[in-house]
Amino acid sequence: MLNSAKRTSSGRRVVWQRLVRLALDVAFTFVLPYALLNPAPVGLPDLSLHLGNYGVYVLAGVLPTLYIVADTLRRRVLNPFSLFLLAGALSGAAVSFLRLDGVAFALKDALHSGLLVLVCGVSLLLGRPLFEFLFYGLVSPETPQRKQLLSAALSQPEVRRALGWATALVALKALLLGVASYLVAIWLVTLPFGVAGFNAQVARAHALTFPLAIVLDVLFYGAAGGLTLRATRRLTGGLAWPWQEGFWAELERATVPRPGAGGTSLPSTSA
Repeated sequence: MLNSAKRTSSGRRVVWQRLVRLALDVAFTFVLPYALLNPAPVGLPDLSLHLGNYGVYVLAGVLPTLYIVADTLRRRVLNPFSLFLLAGALSGAAVSFLRLDGVAFALKDALHSGLLVLVCGVSLLLGRPLFEFLFYGLVSPETPQRKQLLSAALSQPEVRRALGWATALVALKALLLGVASYLVAIWLVTLPFGVAGFNAQVARAHALTFPLAIVLDVLFYGAAGGLTLRATRRLTGGLAWPWQEGFWAELERATVPRPGAGGTSLPSTSA
């Protein structure tokens, strides 16, 4: 009973922490930049009176990057996926200093999605599916022994296939979002850069693409995670999910050879 209560309390704490982080993500990557670019609907003062339209545009582009850099440093999680997100944020901030409008601006808005498609493709060609690193962070093994056991489990053929399909789903999501971002920007952002109203048009375009990005993330990352979870869970006979306490013991029992018995080549650990 005591262990069950501790696991329940720990699970609630993790859920609460993730909800808080999601709220901060939305605030710093969408709400605050939108309010800077288009302050009238939210009743905020127009900073362009002091910074100019260009200064406000740059600030709205740099603010999310500062948050992402600070969050990455705080969590101290560095893998190819997190490094890609960090590089994407830094490149987005750098591009914010360019005075782009029309087709060039629309292409800039779709830049991050295009890069993600490219990275997913390269990772598949190299045999290291990008979703492997995201899934590793999702499971979050807490000890060196669990990290070793999970790494070995992810090397199993069935799981590798699932990671490949999951990465393909991430690439498809990025492609759809990139095309949508380009079309929305071409449709809504029609004024020349820097003139009155340009920033508000940019804000309205992002107000359409941001919810779309959330929906696509839920659908495609959810499907990708489901594929990998099912493949990993089958290693234990489908008895436990990776975030449950018994998963590690079941994974070890299912995959580590016992004396005198057959088994796979996963290393024996004390999970």
